[in-house]
Amino acid sequence: MFMSRCSSSSMSTHPDTHERITKLQKDVEEIREELEDQWHERRPAYEARIRKGLEGDRNGTILYLEIDGERALVEIERDLSDRGNRIPTASLWRASKRLKKNGLIKKVAIRNKSPVYAKKPWAKSLDMDSYVRTEVLKQGT
Repeated sequence: MFMSRCSSSSMSTHPDTHERITKLQKDVEEIREELEDQWHERRPAYEARIRKGLEGDRNGTILYLEIDGERALVEIERDLSDRGNRIPTASLWRASKRLKKNGLIKKVAIRNKSPVYAKKPWAKSLDMDSYVRTEVLKQGT
């Protein structure tokens, strides 16, 4: 009995904790939905940003479509090479710097001294990959 009392008292939480967590989760979900609504309202501006950042940049466009937030740049380079679409290392790194500078990607980690990039949340939400494939690549980038 003593043991269970100690265990339960040391592990007890404030009575409002669950309610607070539930409210916070609801608030976060509402904020996320509002953000997504704003992204959709501003879609033309995001498309213009993508177009400006990728137009005339074949390597940047290929790299942008490969970025998934999971593979490091060296892994993407290897995968491209394996598929017969090799981009020289220096060109790939320059393309990644241009994409980052143009606000199209962000660095999320470093693995084996190689950066891991992800697309911005708005790009995922608005499926900018499809836009790049249908509009940017169509223009001969």
